[in-house]
Amino acid sequence: MNKTIEEINISINNLLEEWNISREHNDKIVTQVIGLQLRKIRLVNKMTQTRVAKAIRVTFQQIQKYEKGQNLCNPINLLALSEYFNISFDYFVQPIINKELTLLKKRRENGFIQNQDYNMAR
Repeated sequence: MNKTIEEINISINNLLEEWNISREHNDKIVTQVIGLQLRKIRLVNKMTQTRVAKAIRVTFQQIQKYEKGQNLCNPINLLALSEYFNISFDYFVQPIINKELTLLKKRRENGFIQNQDYNMAR
């Protein structure tokens, strides 16, 4: 699975349908979405995991783990990937942004919107 752009997009949408089950689950979703977005941009550019890995100075196994959502890509590597693929940094979380999914609940108080503490059921 996830061998084509269409399959990747379906997987991302399926993941986002599970948003807000719990904080821990959101963490996993974010990690997986970032990995799928990496896989998508790599496939669009017809590059191997090895080539991308060399460009940002990690092993190809690390790229595999990012793409599978096993490891969260750290911000330095995301920035390097953004530069390498000439894309914006927020590309990796764009599906989450597009669906306007949030981690913090917002409440309106005295005409101002305030973020409440993240208080999800576990």
